[in-house]
Parts: sequence; C-alpha cells; structure tokens
Amino acid sequence: MAEACSSTALTFDQAARAKARPVFTALPYLQPGAASVLKDGDEAIVIAWQTNGVGGEYELTYDGRKATIDQRTLKGGDATESEKRLNYVADLTGLRLGRRYEYKVSWNGELILEGHFTTRKPRGQKIRFVAFGDNSYGDVSDRATAYNAYRAMPDFVMNTGDNVYEGGRDDEYARYFFPVYNADEAGPRIGAPLLRAVPFYTCIANHDVHGKDDNHHPCADFKKDQDALGYFTAMHLPGNGPVPPPFPTPIIGPEGPIATFKTVAGDRYPRQSNYSFDYGDAHFLVLDANVYVDPTNEALQRWIEADLSGTDAAWKFVVYHHPAFNVGHEHYAEQHMRALSPLFEKHGVDLCFHGHEHTYQRTKPFRFKPTDLSGAQEVGSGGRLVPGEFTVDRKFDGRTVTKPDGIIYVTTGAGGKHLYDAEMNGEPGSWLHDQDAKADYCEKVVTDRHSLTVIDLDAKSLTLRQIDEWGGEVDRVTVTKA
Repeated sequence: MAEACSSTALTFDQAARAKARPVFTALPYLQPGAASVLKDGDEAIVIAWQTNGVGGEYELTYDGRKATIDQRTLKGGDATESEKRLNYVADLTGLRLGRRYEYKVSWNGELILEGHFTTRKPRGQKIRFVAFGDNSYGDVSDRATAYNAYRAMPDFVMNTGDNVYEGGRDDEYARYFFPVYNADEAGPRIGAPLLRAVPFYTCIANHDVHGKDDNHHPCADFKKDQDALGYFTAMHLPGNGPVPPPFPTPIIGPEGPIATFKTVAGDRYPRQSNYSFDYGDAHFLVLDANVYVDPTNEALQRWIEADLSGTDAAWKFVVYHHPAFNVGHEHYAEQHMRALSPLFEKHGVDLCFHGHEHTYQRTKPFRFKPTDLSGAQEVGSGGRLVPGEFTVDRKFDGRTVTKPDGIIYVTTGAGGKHLYDAEMNGEPGSWLHDQDAKADYCEKVVTDRHSLTVIDLDAKSLTLRQIDEWGGEVDRVTVTKA
C-alpha cells in the first residue's frame, strides 16, 4: 500500500500576502504523464503547478537530478491580464518501478514545497486504488471524499469523470478541485494533501464539454468560456490513445482562445480522451463516452480490441463516465456504451467503472447481447436506448461464490455533487425497468450518502469496498480468478 501523503508547502494565503510572489492556483501536484506500459528504468511522472501571472525561476530536483520545466500561459475565465494563468510542467523521467522518490520545488532559490511519490508497481505486487466521480463543486461532501480517499492510503486515484462543475473550466479547477484534493492539511471538512503524493487518473465526461453548438450538440465553446476544457490543460494522462481519435472533443469559438488552449494542451488534445495504462497486475482502458461518440464505430472498436488483446495483465478494467447499465432515473436512457459489452466480454474484462449517476450502484455479473444498436448510433442524442438479452449470474455473491460469470459494472458517482434517487435506496423493486424486461441485473444501490470505492488486488483476487462519507463500509465484495 502507499504511504500516507505528507509534505510541507506554502498556503494560498501566505503566498497571496507576499508582495511580488506568485499566487498558486494549483500547488505542485502529481500526474501519471504519458507512460502506459510498465517498464523498469523507463518510468516517468509529471509534477505540475499553476500560478497567477507572477513569474520567476523555478527549480525541481529529484533523486539528485534537476527536471526540465516547461511554462505556458493560459488566460483565465474573463480573458484579462489580471486573470492570466501560468502553467508549469516538469517531466521526471528514467525512473524505476515501485520506488519512492523525494522531490523539492524552489522559486527564485526559495524552497516552496517538498514531497514524495512512489512510482507504479510492477507485476506481482499488491495494489490499492480508490475510485469516485462527480465530485468537485465546492461543498463539504467534496472534502469528505478527498479526506476518505487520503485515509485509504491508495497507490493512485481513478476518477470516473466530472472532476469539476459546472463546465470543466480551468477556473473551476482552481476554485473547487486543487484546494480540496491538494489541501495543506487533512480533514473531513478541509480535504487532503492527496495529489502531491498520489497520481490522479480520470476520464473525460459531460461536464468537461458543457457548451452547445448550433444543433444543440455538446461542444467546448471558447466564446462562452475562454478557459474551457480544463481536462486537457490541468490533466497530464497517458498518451497512447488513437491519433486522431475517431470522435475528438468538438470545439467552437474565436480563433485566439482556441489557439491559446491548443498551445497549453499540446498533443494532449484530443489524444488523452482515450488511453490505457497498467498498474501492478491490472490493465485499465479509459474511454470517452460523451454523447458525440458512436461506440459502434469500427475504428474505435479496432483500437479497443487491440488494446485489450495486447495486455498480459491478470485483471482488465474499463473506465468511462456514462454507465451502460444504470437503474437510476436521471441518465437511464443514455445506454450507447452497451454496444461495447460483447467486445469487453470477448477479451475478458472483469469490471467496468462509471460515474454520471450521483449514486453507488453495483451489478451482478452478467453477459449482454444487444438486439438493436440503432440507438447507440444516434450521436448527439441524450436518449440512446440499446435493448438486449441479459444472462445474469445469480450464484455469485462475493462471499462464498467469488468467481463471476460475466462483467460486474460499478457506478461510483457519489463523490460530492448532490445525490440522485433517494427513494431508490433499499428498494430493489424500483431498480427494475420495463425497457430491460425487468432484468434483475443490479445487486446493490446506495443513494442516501456520498461514497467512494476502494479496490485491493493481487493477481488472484480482488476486494471491493464502498466507503461512505463518514468512513463507514456500505458494500463489500470479493472477486477471484480461476
């Protein structure tokens, strides 16, 4: 397991009071960077930070080496010079797997932060990760999620999308995300210093692409929000996605703000909307499930098939925001990702993780055969029903019978935003839908509290625990390999 995160840093207030000093809109935080395949000695990680327009000379040292630091300018939400952001990125390369590294960041010769991180674990080592989504919008529930994630001492975070609300803007990351998940202290009403010691993976979601084009289809509108698509400027994720992706995130607006965005994002846009990576004995495939995506597309399916068939990991997980199998009322009709279930089954996917529904839902293991894919092909529509035949494994209980027949789908979207469907809590009859011929594929639903998922695994077994905002356990299941 990862060690508890500890470090020292200037607080936002201390920096703000110092004349001619940078104000950090994001204190130095860890990102996985472009690496995807596990390779000892060739591991890499990114340490990034953001400030207001006050510059200076930064130095980042690690393992007796000095990192190269790249600085680019991104204007803030009102596009004035006073809201200018300076984005700094340091690439730490040539690292060993499973090793702890210390790092220090200095500004004009003055130490501003020191921390540590542990690189990805190789095959054969136990790992722990936490998963949650739909989290940051400024409420105490966000802070409780960050605090409980920190207390779990994970190796990394796997977010299921909608990091910030409402529009995925750079300014929203500065207000709602970084102060909570990279706080200077840990507490249920504060947050935690999580991101300066633990890499944060995530997937692109609907609130990252919150504008509309003339056809009312989702897009990033740089006329409305000149700091749109913070997912591509704040996040530094593996760079092994298809180039170009079959369905790049659409953007509209004036040439100037778009050019600035592309300069800061670099080749992360649009590539990091789809990617994969390994960690220990697990392989993760992360997909864009926004409604501008057609999951029946042959090029997309070829890339997915090549990715899933090309790994020797014991466990295969798929992460995307819009849940294909969801019994809630808010987003039940957005079923387009069901089109990929036969492909996932073919290549031995074990679990799929989602957000979007602001609840916790865990299905029984099952197999699904779509009978009509026309709804999945209706790009841009919010109602994309995909009917089909369910083969549900009712013997699996995660305690005495732990080897599943089929995929388990986990919706963990209760990370902070207001909750959905309070009336469904503890009412299994309400989880059945006529459109699915009342198939009883859902096993557990928790709608009355915020929560996050904690996964422990080795090559032979996996334990999933769902932890509520007060630290209590509301679900537990064990999955074993043959």
